[in-house]
Amino acid sequence: MFKKFLVLLLFVLSFSLLHAQKLEFGVGAGITNYKGDVAPGLYPAFSRPAFSGFFRYNPSYAVAFKFSAMGGSLFADDKQSSDRFAQNRGYLFKTNVSELALSFEYNFLDYRDPTGKLTSPYLHLGVAGYRFSSKQNPNPDYATTQLALPFGVGIKRIIAQQWNLGLEFGARKTFTDYLDNLGGELTKDKFGNGNPNDKDMYFYTHFTLSYTIYKVQCPRFGGR
Repeated sequence: MFKKFLVLLLFVLSFSLLHAQKLEFGVGAGITNYKGDVAPGLYPAFSRPAFSGFFRYNPSYAVAFKFSAMGGSLFADDKQSSDRFAQNRGYLFKTNVSELALSFEYNFLDYRDPTGKLTSPYLHLGVAGYRFSSKQNPNPDYATTQLALPFGVGIKRIIAQQWNLGLEFGARKTFTDYLDNLGGELTKDKFGNGNPNDKDMYFYTHFTLSYTIYKVQCPRFGGR
């Protein structure tokens, strides 16, 4: 499934390059966070570094499509929780995660409008394929390649004619309870099980730097 998703992204990317008016290539750096059985909320202490690269196709001032790849890790530790049950459980996990995503972006302001709008907040929504591997369970009996629904908000600004700076927050709605290796009946210890009805989520907050390539129209010979 992961390979098929990659092939689809490459196909759409090739099509966009042939029909694009404005293209952006960029990189991102930030932090990941996790929400699940070990961390029911977002804890800054559990943040881990992550990095990404992306291609953005801008068919209009209001709409953009982004293809991205991200790599990072997820972490949480019961000992740092304020919940007494979690402290008694004493569970800790670290999971590596890699992601490919296709997202739709809507700019609230007409970004790069000739009238001079250099900054715009935006919403993004898409679909992602991701793969994760738990340090606690190197040979899992559950699927480690999954689909997720990324969504969130961001802001982008033109800092030079072809350079852009951005800040984005994105949540990933998953369909698994095993990002933390706690789910179902995987563990026999009653203190080791999670809630299989409460699916895990992960988040990526990052700064971006991108370069815009303008399509150059080649002159036609013979006046045609």
